[in-house]
Amino acid sequence: MEEEIEEGTLVDLPPGTPHPCHLTLDPDEDLLCVVEYGAVWDGAPYGHVLALEEDGRLTFLLREPTGPVIAFAVDEPWEFDPLSLDVTELWEGPRFTVPVLGLRDASVGEVLLATRGRFAEGEPTTDAIHFHAAIAAKEQDDDLVAAEGNWRMCLEAGDMKAHFGLGYTLVDQGRAREGYDHLRIYTELTPRNAWSWCWLGRAAEAVGDPEEAAIHYERAVSLEAGGSFETDAPELLAALRGDG
Repeated sequence: MEEEIEEGTLVDLPPGTPHPCHLTLDPDEDLLCVVEYGAVWDGAPYGHVLALEEDGRLTFLLREPTGPVIAFAVDEPWEFDPLSLDVTELWEGPRFTVPVLGLRDASVGEVLLATRGRFAEGEPTTDAIHFHAAIAAKEQDDDLVAAEGNWRMCLEAGDMKAHFGLGYTLVDQGRAREGYDHLRIYTELTPRNAWSWCWLGRAAEAVGDPEEAAIHYERAVSLEAGGSFETDAPELLAALRGDG
């Protein structure tokens, strides 16, 4: 779902977001991600994600195909040398404000260098610590209480993806009314992600609103047909309708 940018044309991208950005450094994924506060990368459609043609390790997320650029990600950030690239590629392209680094109107190259000055190699940001702890609590220990706590801390650390994790964890605990609000917010953040609508449907069904659940399942099925993630929505919709 990515398009490629010909080498040396990043300067021709739309401008960066004027809003402050959240920074995630995740050594487990060997990834640096800078994204506008309140936004998420999940489920971005074709044409909104652009990759640097050289090796695909630098990608940009646009709110709309015409801009602005609201995020960028760098794979293997400690192996990526911003000084080796042409000035127009990193130093005069979209610019970002990253409060945790004390940067305002900074280029991608400046963000990379400041990240290396602020964090040691292999050091995660707080949100990444709690993100992986939440996943491990559920998958390794089946500890939903610990997963919930870590999702809450991840969310408080600024990672909006935690709305999804917290939402489905609350549904799994039989607390669908609480989970519903987090899942509803996540559908607003990532309206093209089939899984967000599937889980919102599960929450609606669990609180006793099958009509609303069917609407959300149908939305998930439609998004799947359009190229989004495969989900349980077709089976859940069939079961809800009593098909088969």
